[in-house]
Amino acid sequence: MDEQIKVVIDADFFRNITEYEHGLKLFFKVMDDLDMEPVMHEFVANVELKNNVYLQQLKDECKISIISYEDYLKEEDESEYKEYFLRAFERINRFDFPGKDIYEYQERDESLGEIRSLYMARKLGYIYFMSDDADAKVLARNFFSSKKAVDVKSLYEALIMCKERNTELKWKDINPTVTNSMNKRQDRIKALKALYSGDSN
Repeated sequence: MDEQIKVVIDADFFRNITEYEHGLKLFFKVMDDLDMEPVMHEFVANVELKNNVYLQQLKDECKISIISYEDYLKEEDESEYKEYFLRAFERINRFDFPGKDIYEYQERDESLGEIRSLYMARKLGYIYFMSDDADAKVLARNFFSSKKAVDVKSLYEALIMCKERNTELKWKDINPTVTNSMNKRQDRIKALKALYSGDSN
């Protein structure tokens, strides 16, 4: 069997795929269908998903790797990382970084997990980043060359990929997650419903 592809998981993607499922069944199925092994940045795990019961279950069962700064950021990389962080922060949030410690800084709704996770993915050579935050695609497109590209996939795109892999999932299996997490994108709900309801078997 081929080695699984390591894929970086973002907070919003993880919440969307578990919250309406009330568990990890769909998350496990998507990871299995796509032959992916989930990893997560320590900031996302310890700050953005702090006290998340489903993440804790994954950690307890050793089914996700939490990656710390020390795992990918060497001393000689720190100036490059700081420059990237400040530019990415200002590009996404449209205001200057408030001059605090870039490693400790945390505020809600500032795409901090995405900024950190994308850099980590690039440094470790992980080609996929699962995120439902549109800012992640902007960052990946504008801050990484095609040579070191990180492919950002939303839950919608991941479910399409599963279908292309001949998943056993049916519409009834994904209906609660899709209709709730994509309630502002009726076009996506309709597309997935048509795709997953079209099975003859």
